[in-house]
Amino acid sequence: MCAAAAPVILPAVFWRIAKLPLTATPFKDLAYVSLGLASGIFALTFFFVGPLLSIMLIITLIGIPKMLADIWVTQWWANGERLRGQLAGVPVPLSRRRWRGDTILQRVRNGITDPMTWRELVWLILMFGVGTASFIAGVTAFSVGLGFLTLPLWAWSLPDGVEVGVTTIRSVGWMVVFAVIAGPPAAVLGAWVLRGSALVQAKLAQVLLEGEEQERITELQVSRAGAVDAAAGELRRIERDLHDGAQARLVALAMEIGMAREQLERDPEAAAALLAGAHEDAKTALVELRDLARGIHPAILTDRGLDAAVSALAARCPVPCTVAIDLPQRLPAAVESAAYFTIAEALANVAKHSGASHCAITGDIKDMMLTIEVSDDGHGGLRESAGTGIAGLRGRVEALDGRLLVVSPEGAGTVLRAELPCAS
Repeated sequence: MCAAAAPVILPAVFWRIAKLPLTATPFKDLAYVSLGLASGIFALTFFFVGPLLSIMLIITLIGIPKMLADIWVTQWWANGERLRGQLAGVPVPLSRRRWRGDTILQRVRNGITDPMTWRELVWLILMFGVGTASFIAGVTAFSVGLGFLTLPLWAWSLPDGVEVGVTTIRSVGWMVVFAVIAGPPAAVLGAWVLRGSALVQAKLAQVLLEGEEQERITELQVSRAGAVDAAAGELRRIERDLHDGAQARLVALAMEIGMAREQLERDPEAAAALLAGAHEDAKTALVELRDLARGIHPAILTDRGLDAAVSALAARCPVPCTVAIDLPQRLPAAVESAAYFTIAEALANVAKHSGASHCAITGDIKDMMLTIEVSDDGHGGLRESAGTGIAGLRGRVEALDGRLLVVSPEGAGTVLRAELPCAS
């Protein structure tokens, strides 16, 4: 049975090996190793002016913030390396680690004690040698293979002929014979050497830069804790609103009705006035309950979707807003709710703290990721620790495996950007 299958299997294997130069793979590998050489040069330079210099400056005040910046740059560069792996067919998921803390020292400590930071630093140190070796081996082999295959197209211009091994080819006819006989095998071999060079580099990057399961578990634990905190904060807000608003209004309503009941026989006019006040209190309580219900989950969001709900929010905002949300279809309810309340909290901050004259809200979907952005032209300086509700929003967004970014330099406005996966 095996002998009968060999005539069928061997040609298929041979064709799979021989067809590599006819595909786009060698050119992707060529781009991969070329970018790897550039990345290695950057890595070598950055290592000396970045982490190494930060260690030398650690005894000064400059070294601490510089080290935090170097850790961020290292992660940014490592994410570029993870993306580059797609060219070689070895993609690595991007790292989304964040090092939080109330002070720079705490963030630096969290970054330094992160195991992935050290693995990225190892790759930073290795990258120049690995990238250079892969480029030289792969590009040289691929270039020689293509050179043999295309020998008659360029070698005729050399007056002394072409030296191939121990002989020199001067005749165009012999060049054609050599290209026909040696060209295809050399091109196939060069393509596979290039493929191997790219794969070795990509697999090594995968080993060092791919996040461990523990990292993912830690990320989920943090997002779950944020979600619990956000839910607890939301419950406290609802309890406070009920206690200070509708409940107090209903207590006053009951007292006014009781007083009217006592006055009904003795002083009908006073009873009528008390009932009129009770009627107004009842209407006010209904409005407050309606607003509270809208804060829990607005009906317009359920009925008409995120675009209409955000437009309603913008219409109620005291700061003029423009809305540009492009959503081709309805999103999962949890995603719509998180996006809606993120925008609502951002608009509340704009109205209360920003001093802005204009606000812009944008939203779109790309690669199954909903991106919403709220920007204003206010005075900036928004701080997450200042009780602005950003921490609760971060917990709500991260509970859905999303990301929240706030950029608010002093005097330059504020940009709040949330990214939420929206695969149904």
